[in-house]
Formats: sequence, C-alpha cells, structure tokens
Amino acid sequence: MMKVSKRRRVVQPRGPQPMYLIAGLPKSVHKSAIDGLQARLPETIVRGIPSSSKDGALYSPAMVNLLVRSVGAFAIRRRGNGNAQPTPATITLLFVPAPDQEVLLSRFDFVLMSAPLATLVARDEKYVQLRHDPAAVAEALIAAVAAAGEARMNLNQVVRRLGYRSDNEALLLPPRNFMTQNGNLVPLFLDFRRGDRPWDDRLEDLGPVPLTHEDVPLRVKPQQTRRPFVDSRGVAFFIAHPNAYDGPPREVEEENDIEELLATLRALYRFGGALEPGMHHDAQRADGSELGGAAFECSEKGRIHGKGGYANIYPNDFVRIASYDQAE
Repeated sequence: MMKVSKRRRVVQPRGPQPMYLIAGLPKSVHKSAIDGLQARLPETIVRGIPSSSKDGALYSPAMVNLLVRSVGAFAIRRRGNGNAQPTPATITLLFVPAPDQEVLLSRFDFVLMSAPLATLVARDEKYVQLRHDPAAVAEALIAAVAAAGEARMNLNQVVRRLGYRSDNEALLLPPRNFMTQNGNLVPLFLDFRRGDRPWDDRLEDLGPVPLTHEDVPLRVKPQQTRRPFVDSRGVAFFIAHPNAYDGPPREVEEENDIEELLATLRALYRFGGALEPGMHHDAQRADGSELGGAAFECSEKGRIHGKGGYANIYPNDFVRIASYDQAE
C-alpha cells in the first residue's frame, strides 16, 4: 500500500467571514475579550482597538483612525487575477456607549452595523463602569453576537435587502446624491444607524416610481417596467446591470490616506452588509431628458453640475460622468 505523506494536504480556501469590531474597552480587558470571542466564534474575524482606562470620553480621533486601518487590513483584499473582493461577509461594530461615540460612528459613516454594549456603562459598587469587569464584558459580547440577538437580526435584515440588488431597494441609494424635499438621504440613514427607524422600513414615502420605455426609452426596454426611486429633482436612480460594473474600487494600501481607505470601505459595505464591487446607480431624468446641469456631490470632485444623459453614482457618492461643470 502506498504511504500517503502527512505533509500533503488540500487546503480549502476560506470564504468570506463575519467580522466583529470591538471598541470602548480598557486595555486591561481588551485582549482577553478579543481572544475569548475569537475562541468562541472561530469562523469569524474579531478585531478591535482599546480605549482609555478612564471612564468618560472613549473615542479619540487617533484611536478611531487606528480602528479604521484595522478594518481596512481585512476588508480590502489585495488584487488577484484582476479582481478585489471584500473579505468579511459582514462587519458589526460592538461598542461601549460614551459621550463622544459620534466621533466613532460618524467616522465609519454608513459602513458598519453598530451594536451598543449598553450594559457595560453601568457602574459597580466602586462606581467603576462594568467595561472594566472581564466577566461582565464576556457576558455582554456573547449576548451581542447571539443568533437571536438584536444586532444579528438587524444585520440579517440588511443583508437580505442588499442582496436583492434591486432598483426599488432604498438602502442601496447613494445617501448624499438622492435628494428629498428636506435635503439628501443622510438624515434618514442616520435614523437607521441610531435605531430610530426599523430596518424593515423601505422608505416607501420616497418611492419607487414605475417607469416604462415611453418614459425613459434609452434605459427601459419596450414592454418593460422598472421601478427606481426618483428624487425630488426628477432624477431616477436605476441599478446598473452587473455587466456594467466597471471593476472593483481602487486598491488601497494600509498606509495610504485614511480618507481614501474610508471611501473604499463606503463603496464595499452598507450598514454592515457587503456590496458587490463596482455596483452603482445610473442616475438620469425620469422623463428621459438630459441632466441639464443637475447638481451632484462627488466624494472626489466636490459639487459638480452634470451634463449629458446620465451619471454613474457609487455607494460612496463617487460620481463618474462624461461631462460636467465644477461648481463655484
């Protein structure tokens, strides 16, 4: 009988994994909390950055930027065969609430599913927050990642909605370029992030609107009806066909500018769920006319006035357009 070498093993490539970020714990318990959750959930990625040992403000800009780099190191896979795919399937932030938590949350914009570890702000008999207690921390983390827990249920709802990749899915819209009567979508997206709006709210007061070939002949096929969201300017946002996804976001090295790294993360994730690289909307007038100087907020170009028939707008509000005027 032929002897099989024990050194030869088929290594199965690891697929996308859920990622958990932990923030707000003091250094004294941070590593043990990371290691404990990783041991409990070996098929996940668990990372984080410790915060101050003093109770109160926990999220300095420097600490938050380190956390962004920690996410980026895993979330942006280096190019292989011309493609780049987001490594984590989902990203959930588990954080201790604090007076300066908006520094943390706003930095990530709408990239993550955020889950506050509310029990850890309570204080013990010495008036010290429970975030210093290893047992209390472990208990809070286990509860936060439970399959039937609020964070997982909310994330599952988001992943389902993003997965339809549909014209009529409001969560896919570019938040700073879809205009409502009261401004852009940012306040509504903030409502989701803060828990003031349920994750099954489909924003039906904003649309969608049925459009036919007669309305937009260059976008909608004969005998077809599409149902995009149409903003207050009459600009319709059609999800582009996957064949038109023009490649992955630009590769970002870990040491690169933090703003460029965040822009890439915003293109790859929405509320913790992964987006297909290159996914974007084709924005054009719902009546088929030219853009005629419609204003867009591009994450790179700033405010511009679009010309021609349409603009490609990405989840991070990058606007690709053939012709435009720079706003003064």
